[in-house]
Amino acid sequence: MTVRMPDIPQTPCRDLPLDALAARIGDELDTLAGLSAEVQTALSLCHFAEHTDPAAIRGLQGIDRITQALEDLGRLMAAVSSEMPRNVNVHSVPILSRLRLHELIQNLDPQAHVPQKIKEDGEIQWF
Repeated sequence: MTVRMPDIPQTPCRDLPLDALAARIGDELDTLAGLSAEVQTALSLCHFAEHTDPAAIRGLQGIDRITQALEDLGRLMAAVSSEMPRNVNVHSVPILSRLRLHELIQNLDPQAHVPQKIKEDGEIQWF
């Protein structure tokens, strides 16, 4: 007795231009830097206890470090993408299949439509 497995849709294997992928990564890093800065601003507007634990303060200062690193990495990836030869490609499936966030996959795929931006309006959902 043979069991027939249902056909599983396969993601088409296609090439991605490496320079365009690097540029999209740079754009995504810039977006994340902006979000990090917004978190930093939001936290600075919160009222903390008069005597905040120094470890907590160091943790909050770490957000500034994350923001600066993301900004630098975004600029670096933009520069790298502009220096790459235009005829270098990578296979899409092994690269993009490692990502979990669907929105990120769409934003990084140079053949996808315009990258999605995070909606600014709507309800706040706490995790």
